[in-house]
Amino acid sequence: MTMLSALRHRLSGRDTSAQSTGDAQRDPAPEAPLPFAGYDRLDDRQVMKGLSDHSQIELEAVESYERSHKDRKPVTDKLRWMRGREPLPGYDALSVEEIVATLEEADLATIKKVRSYERKFANRSQVSEEVGRVHRLRQATQPASAAPGYQPISARTRSSAPVDRPEESDRP
Repeated sequence: MTMLSALRHRLSGRDTSAQSTGDAQRDPAPEAPLPFAGYDRLDDRQVMKGLSDHSQIELEAVESYERSHKDRKPVTDKLRWMRGREPLPGYDALSVEEIVATLEEADLATIKKVRSYERKFANRSQVSEEVGRVHRLRQATQPASAAPGYQPISARTRSSAPVDRPEESDRP
């Protein structure tokens, strides 16, 4: 019998000296640690609501624990949706100030990745405001040769030059 199971039995009031070796073989393996404090007391909705407060590393631990214990489909589906690559290496460990400083030197693609990641996870107002400011600045300084954004057909036809069509009198 392991020390942990002996301690459990002693605390529960059982006499450990009378147990057979067969009981010791049936003792469960030591349990994996909880992904975060109080996880085992949360229902599906509570777990899913709190997932956005955790880093990718913590989400990996939650997913591993969830699959090996409760394996709740709504939780694993939400985890699959939330798991992804950080917009910058080590992003989850960066402070707001470090992210803001990094955005000053970032290209437009990285800024968009940060915006998307923030919306999906922490949604910190300081970072979102800075992303918006830097994004507007980058768009304003973007070279004119860049491809224009999407325009509906109706807007493209109105803005294009009129097509020369022969007048009725010009036709043979």
